[in-house]
Amino acid sequence: MLNKIRWTPVERNLVIETAVTFYNEGTYSPIAAIRQAQQIVLLSNRRRSLASHSAAPDLIKLLKQKAAQDVPKQKVVETTTPVEIMPPAPLVMPRTDAPVDLVEQLVNTITQRFILGLRESLQVAVKELEHEFKIEKHNPTYGASGKTLPKIVIIGLLGDQVHAITKEFSDRYEVKCIDTDRAMGMSPPQANAYLLMKNFINHPLYHKYQAFPNHVLIDGGMSTLRMWLNTKGQDL
Repeated sequence: MLNKIRWTPVERNLVIETAVTFYNEGTYSPIAAIRQAQQIVLLSNRRRSLASHSAAPDLIKLLKQKAAQDVPKQKVVETTTPVEIMPPAPLVMPRTDAPVDLVEQLVNTITQRFILGLRESLQVAVKELEHEFKIEKHNPTYGASGKTLPKIVIIGLLGDQVHAITKEFSDRYEVKCIDTDRAMGMSPPQANAYLLMKNFINHPLYHKYQAFPNHVLIDGGMSTLRMWLNTKGQDL
């Protein structure tokens, strides 16, 4: 199962404000305007597929509301005669690969919000890396004292989950946690059991570890994982 990307409020506002410019141009559908906007203002790992209107009804509703607020109103000319509503002059825009006015509007939007959104995404990535490098390492004195601990590989945990499980069960298991991206690209390390977090791995990764008879699919979250380690794991 692929992880569903959830935008932060900053990312959401940045995409919608940029999409309004495309949508009000008149050549993009709501979903197409949102897709085009995220290609410009978000990193590739933060973009959603948005295959159809049903994939983002809330975003489309918000886009139409914002776009309606940005539509210029008709000018009313007051004279001594009855009020006459002057129709807007035809909009003529030079065309190259992208309209010049549209590019200028996008530059203004991006310069105001893009750096803030990028910084927030980087902060999340840095925080996850900090947790990974702070994980307590296995104490090699176990081997010297004659106490051999079962080796457990857990695939699919993130951040604080890795630190909590490693610390909680370090006296009963040699725990090694691997994220899904690394697990796909590396050879499985030797272990007494491979625990796969069902909600956080994809099908190709699951099929890769099916070849090992000692693989275990953890169908749940941290509570289910702890239950296995406190019960069935004691038989290793």
